[in-house]
Amino acid sequence: MGLSGMVRRSGFGVRGRILGRVGILAASVLVGAACSAPTADDVLSARATTDGATAFGRLVDVGHGRTMYLECQGSGSPTVVLVPGLVAAADTWSYVSGAAGKRKPSSSAVYPGVGKFTRVCSYDRPGTARENGEFTTSSTVAQPTTPRGDAADLHALLEAAKVPGPYVLAGWSAGGPIARIYAGEYPHDVAGLVLVDAESEFLQSRLTPGQFAIFLATIRNDDKKRMAQWKDVERQDPATVFEQVRAAPPVPRIPVVVLSGDEFDADAFRARLPAHAPEDFPQVFWRAQRGSQQDLAAQFPGAQHITKTRSDHNIHNNRPQIVIDAVRGVVEEDRRGVGGPSSASASASASAHPSSSPSASPSSPSPSSSPSRS
Repeated sequence: MGLSGMVRRSGFGVRGRILGRVGILAASVLVGAACSAPTADDVLSARATTDGATAFGRLVDVGHGRTMYLECQGSGSPTVVLVPGLVAAADTWSYVSGAAGKRKPSSSAVYPGVGKFTRVCSYDRPGTARENGEFTTSSTVAQPTTPRGDAADLHALLEAAKVPGPYVLAGWSAGGPIARIYAGEYPHDVAGLVLVDAESEFLQSRLTPGQFAIFLATIRNDDKKRMAQWKDVERQDPATVFEQVRAAPPVPRIPVVVLSGDEFDADAFRARLPAHAPEDFPQVFWRAQRGSQQDLAAQFPGAQHITKTRSDHNIHNNRPQIVIDAVRGVVEEDRRGVGGPSSASASASASAHPSSSPSASPSSPSPSSSPSRS
């Protein structure tokens, strides 16, 4: 459910997940593997690592007769856990956008980039699909799922695989609520958050009930199209997602960086709308989406909000270095025992604006007072 309702790959994503600004809110209409699938050599090159025996990608038994796919590489602490968006599998973090929006595996992508300075892992939730259109090998579950259930699954996965904490969670799109709920449920395990154009419950409050109903109808349309390709594809109900985020335990006082997309394809979004939607609904939605990102950042005292990303919803594919730098900053703060997100923001801002002053701004007037991780 993409938060901004923008679709991956400018609306032509192989997976057809929602890629809008709210994660589960915008889904890409996927019509099969539209782009040429990467070869095995491409994938191996994208995931090349120097840590030898410690790099792996395998199914992990998480109990109750279920397995989930997990991959890790690199060394060091804290461990960064990359949480994909709706329908996206682990490999979304290993791809970058190339010419004409076509994505390809790359050593400059987020997963290999983070693996150069610390341990990094990503995983496939049930019902997700890989960049080449292959359905995940993780066990299927009843759909729709919920972010609270997904956070519990992630906890079981990390424990079963004996992945050492503490964790810096980087959640993209629908991965944002999962990361936030995880941090609230397991506060002593989490060292920081990086929210990459993450779904925000404030989208609902910035739309009227009638406008939100149009948004929900759009998501249902997206679900039907994806279910025509994959019977057990991942689905979520935005209203349930937002309700669970509001009810979750608060995120502990840890470094938080919020990265928000600043580009929106109104025509692509309009093509996904139900027939009764007003002509100006894309503009209405985009205003609400941008406001909801500001509201999201304001939830975390001292958090830094990077708004000039020069990207649509898929920041991790389009501008991977911004994400890598934000993660690196949070990792370095944990290693120094520092509780505020200022250095994380500074490094991410530098990559977003290499020739200008930083665009990040604290959501609290005194970021230097942010307490350390609990």
